[in-house]
Amino acid sequence: MKLASVLLLFAFASAAHAGKPNVLFVISDDLNTALSGLGHPECRTPNLDKFAETGVTFTRAFCQFPLCGPSRASIMSGQYPLVNGVTGNGGHLNPQRMTLPRYFGSHGYWNARVSKIFHMGIPIDIVQGTPGRDHAPSWAATHDIRAMETLTPGKVANFTEPEVVAGYPGLREQWQAIKPGDKSYSMPRSVRGDFAVVEVADRDASLLPDTMAADKAIGLLQQQAKQKQPFFLAVGFVRPHFPFISTESSLRSYDPKTTALPKFPPDDQVDMPAQAIAKDMNLADDAVRQLRRGYYGAVSFMDEQFGRLMAELDRLKLRDNTIVVFVSDHGYLLGEHRMWKKSRLWEEAIRTPLIISAPGRARGVRCNRVVELVDLYPTLAELAGLPPEPGTQGQSLVPLLENPGAKRDKKDAWIFTGRGHGLRTERWAFMWYPAKRNRQEAFMLYDMKSDPGQFTNLASNPKYAGIKTRLHSRLRERIASVK
Repeated sequence: MKLASVLLLFAFASAAHAGKPNVLFVISDDLNTALSGLGHPECRTPNLDKFAETGVTFTRAFCQFPLCGPSRASIMSGQYPLVNGVTGNGGHLNPQRMTLPRYFGSHGYWNARVSKIFHMGIPIDIVQGTPGRDHAPSWAATHDIRAMETLTPGKVANFTEPEVVAGYPGLREQWQAIKPGDKSYSMPRSVRGDFAVVEVADRDASLLPDTMAADKAIGLLQQQAKQKQPFFLAVGFVRPHFPFISTESSLRSYDPKTTALPKFPPDDQVDMPAQAIAKDMNLADDAVRQLRRGYYGAVSFMDEQFGRLMAELDRLKLRDNTIVVFVSDHGYLLGEHRMWKKSRLWEEAIRTPLIISAPGRARGVRCNRVVELVDLYPTLAELAGLPPEPGTQGQSLVPLLENPGAKRDKKDAWIFTGRGHGLRTERWAFMWYPAKRNRQEAFMLYDMKSDPGQFTNLASNPKYAGIKTRLHSRLRERIASVK
């Protein structure tokens, strides 16, 4: 190629990149709405609260599937789970799919991933330092994080398998002997620590995966600040996903003696169909308080790492030309309804924090409209001035970033699990479990205005028959629209 042609192509590329905003996409793992800025009475998130002052906080944001793999595939593909085919943690997104980061890469962006963006098994892929079910074509660069997780030196309390803690020193030595990325390492069940809380001395903070992720992301920001090419940098924080790991300082403000227990009536599960009920761990009140404290400590620790990341973005003077998104893949049950974790259609499992800060858009305001995480793909494309990607199924949130009170065509959120479907409007929470095998068809209906805790199922109440019929019809309409 002649020199003149090369210079012409370089000039064209430079012009195309000029003025394009960067994107910093940050996603937390298993984080419900336990943010002090969202009114949580106990959990403290000062850095996220400060960040919210620079953008729009969506108070009614809902995932499309309350499980890591399907939710993340939906966000990154811009498609509902029944369309992209990922309906479990073992699913693979089509390698040909033009994902969100891949789309930005095709428009001149440098795109990179730090830690968990698509599905990774936590803690197994962190313990091994492996990429899980990543979507390799999405990235120009990837950075996996390797850490000891439950084996990290510190105070460990396991509330369902307390006897395993004694074996951790020996398991730690075994872990230190394996090579990073060694998929042959078979992690003992005890290392999972589903119901474990680990308190780590602050001087050991560099052993924790979210600190490592923040360190790596900060280094990448420093590199990109010297480049003219715009970037799409996705950073995954794995906390507060179990095991609940944090430092002494991030746990210090939470007293296990005063941590509140979840409130629900004694007969809470009487009007629930079996499909809606998760296994009750039958934990004593003290264990419930300790686990909720551990979760809050893990959230506060993650918040600290997010604060470090944002401080560096400001120090590098990149903030004025960077779109920043903070989101979680789904929510999490912490003993509400006597249930734990996710994979159900309860409010605690499907509602997520979502904050978007974009140059020239609204700042320090809340949007109470119902939005879906599948909306993020078209939103970021529009904010960056890119043409709509034809395979996406969400609706851009840009009008709400300009006017948080604006009306939108899509007024509800559709959530799917393998058991059933949920529809969430500003007023109503509706669940439909189709007849399946030996299970009869079942319905659940809650008035979120008068019953935000979802304690009274109105589905069989004749007074609400019309609302039930209308919501069922709308839910089936939404399902049919994407098949």
